[in-house]
Amino acid sequence: MLNKAHRLNKHGSYAYVYRNGKRLFEQDVVLIYTPARSVRVGFSVSNKVGKAVVRNKVKRRLRASVQSRLGALRGCQAIIAANVSAAGKDYAALDSQVAKLFARAGLLS
Repeated sequence: MLNKAHRLNKHGSYAYVYRNGKRLFEQDVVLIYTPARSVRVGFSVSNKVGKAVVRNKVKRRLRASVQSRLGALRGCQAIIAANVSAAGKDYAALDSQVAKLFARAGLLS
């Protein structure tokens, strides 16, 4: 679980990032980010991905991927959104896509 200080949890925060953020795409994952002083990350998994069990599994995998590289991230507010195809992917595939997105965004220090 991400520490409370690193979570993006208010509706206004999500709206700000969606409205002003830059978007980067991979096959199963989308990164929407804006620069900030501290690192705050939120997750978005649509009902189209599957039922609650599947959506929660995808969110757990994405959270674990972000938490493993949390110390290396530069200040940003980011939303990681899963595409429908993310439901069939294992942790290693999602983790590599998240790593590629953060690297392409220049958020890894």
